[in-house]
Amino acid sequence: MGIIKRQTIQSSLYAYAGVAVGFLTQGLLFPNIFSKEQVGLLALLIAVAQVLAQASSLGLNNAGGRYFPYFRNTDRQHNGYLLLSTLTTLAGFGLCVLLLWLGKPWVVEQYGKESALFVEYYYLLIPLTLFTVFFTVFDNYAKLLYDPVTGTMLQQFVQRVLILLAGGLYWLGWISFDQFLGVWLLAFLIPTILMVGSVIRTGNFFVNPDYLSVSPELRRNLIRYSGIILTSALSTQIIWTIDKAMLSTAKGQGLDATGIYSTASYFAAVIALPATMLYKVSGTLIAESWKANDRANILMIYRKSCLNQLIAGCLVFIGVAVNLPVLFRFLPSGYDAGYYVILWLGLAKLIDMATGVNGVILQTSRFYAIDSLFFIGLIFVTIAANNWLIPVYGINGAAVAAVLATFLYNLARTLLVWFAFRMQPFSWRNGVVILVAALVWLLSEQISHASGSVWHIALDVLIRSGTITIAFVGTVYALNLSPDANELIRGVLAKLTKLSKR
Repeated sequence: MGIIKRQTIQSSLYAYAGVAVGFLTQGLLFPNIFSKEQVGLLALLIAVAQVLAQASSLGLNNAGGRYFPYFRNTDRQHNGYLLLSTLTTLAGFGLCVLLLWLGKPWVVEQYGKESALFVEYYYLLIPLTLFTVFFTVFDNYAKLLYDPVTGTMLQQFVQRVLILLAGGLYWLGWISFDQFLGVWLLAFLIPTILMVGSVIRTGNFFVNPDYLSVSPELRRNLIRYSGIILTSALSTQIIWTIDKAMLSTAKGQGLDATGIYSTASYFAAVIALPATMLYKVSGTLIAESWKANDRANILMIYRKSCLNQLIAGCLVFIGVAVNLPVLFRFLPSGYDAGYYVILWLGLAKLIDMATGVNGVILQTSRFYAIDSLFFIGLIFVTIAANNWLIPVYGINGAAVAAVLATFLYNLARTLLVWFAFRMQPFSWRNGVVILVAALVWLLSEQISHASGSVWHIALDVLIRSGTITIAFVGTVYALNLSPDANELIRGVLAKLTKLSKR
């Protein structure tokens, strides 16, 4: 568990630094310099490109987590895994470009009225998908070689800095919106180039076809697993994207509503950052544990992931929730419609974190096909829920649909892991964490927010957030709810004590 904790902490530092940059960009700058329609366009382009990038990989990126242990051999250049992944992705990307071209008439018909701006910039999806999918190829390869940190730094921090710079150029009036989109695309290209450079620098850029070696049995297993896991991964991306896509075409909603919704979803996504880091590290280790039939190690990771992610998620959720009234003071009129969207989507992220690495366990086990079936069913549930709730409740309906979808698929996954492997990760500690979080949230809501200058408001946020952190973390520590959390807290306190004595 040491490597997981160390790399999760390192990745989280970069990720939260990126959050600070992203807050300035997505939370403050973009809503104030772009129209809601333009903000919605950027969000929709990214959402659709992520679906296309997932499809372009043809499932091989996801299959790597399970089957790379059979390729791993430095002397033989990992049996050509990187070359195989690159060629497969190129083929998949070509198919996606063809699909975009053939689908243009349908897009014009569906989006032309409510989201005409998306139709105008539709073909930006081609370079955006290309940059996104090849970053994923090399990030995934580095992750399989036990380096999840570089990709996190480039994607969560460097990319956001570049996007902020692009927005700054537009804000200064130095570039038009069309030119901004060109610079914005560079923010996706540059991290991809740097990710490739990182793989080259570490001496793992192996593309010699002479070393490409896949046994017939491994080839059959890889093709079958890639096909099934592609269904699961693609379903996940569709579920994450369908709300924005349906809002953009819904009568009376369009890209304006998508802009508000996407801005709100950014703040909710902050809650899930620790989970993102953990999934990057734990996937390879769980795959190795399955290969060695070390179920005890898998159960240990599962239990600790559920508890520690719940603690981290609750802390961030409370911090976001109690500071929402302050946030909307800095946003243009209309964005306050996203208040409950943030809370609903934050709850969805919290549910996902509280159930830990259940999906990773299933996707690297013999039950990966059943996990894919869950996702196929969930697509229909998600579409039905959005189709029912969006016309009635607008963006709040889309958020509630996301909570429902998240709850259902995590319930199904958790039950399958329990019945199939007799792994049940929850204990009384998880329940106490939720009670402590609810109590701290309830008490913090009783304190009125400061008004006045920006400095008064900033001081209020700082004091309020600090008080919540001390109250929640202090209680978790005093009750010894998580040995890992207590060890981390003691380590931080020891370092602070050393600094104070200098």
